[in-house]
Amino acid sequence: MTQVPPTPPRPGSGLGWLWGALGGGAIGFTLASIIYLLITPMLEASTGLVRELQGLSWNLVPALTVLGAVLGGILIGARRRRR
Repeated sequence: MTQVPPTPPRPGSGLGWLWGALGGGAIGFTLASIIYLLITPMLEASTGLVRELQGLSWNLVPALTVLGAVLGGILIGARRRRR
């Protein structure tokens, strides 16, 4: 019985999660920016407590950027491990 040597890793295969994180972060940033630009005028035009949400709405941008980066890195890393 002969043993088959394991296949060596492909060059650059360890950086897949990084590219997934960068892509996911870019998608998250783009979506969050669009959402922010759409809801900000409505929040500024409102009165009372709802108007105070305008300041909090900017938190969508970094939060969704980080979330997109994490999910992108996990998804690409898992996809490459299955191959």
